Amino acid sequence: MYKGELSSFESSCDLPEAVANIICDVRTRLNQQQEPGHYSVDGDDVFYFIVNDHTQLLAERKSECHKKYIDVQIVLDGEESFGYSLQPFNSLAEDYLQEKDLAFSEDIVDEKFVTVSAGEFVVFDTMQPHRPLVAPDQPAPIKKAVIKIAAASIKSH
Repeated sequence: MYKGELSSFESSCDLPEAVANIICDVRTRLNQQQEPGHYSVDGDDVFYFIVNDHTQLLAERKSECHKKYIDVQIVLDGEESFGYSLQPFNSLAEDYLQEKDLAFSEDIVDEKFVTVSAGEFVVFDTMQPHRPLVAPDQPAPIKKAVIKIAAASIKSH
């Protein structure tokens, strides 16, 4: 898990260069376009979507992971907490990785939490457990951009 700020983010950070460059590219695009929708950067390998959503109480949110895509979540308006672990799930309760690149589990090891405010982002690697849309206090509206980066496309660069 990596947390950063869009305003001071540069491609010379602790992330792989290709991932950092994609975040910088999407940051530029977000300065011009913040309407909800799906936006392509590089076909199915790199895309992002902008959503208006709502945070929920911790007990209402499931932990998830993705096998194909690195997940970058940028908060545009509001505040959101994320649960995460640095270790993979012990087991998967709902495995849709083949069909939807998504699996859920509560069999999480040493879950930690980070709160992200407008202008900040988090990066979750493939198979890294994370629990999005957790309300830091009370449930509230949130607007965010989610970048999906095919891990295989990063390794081929």
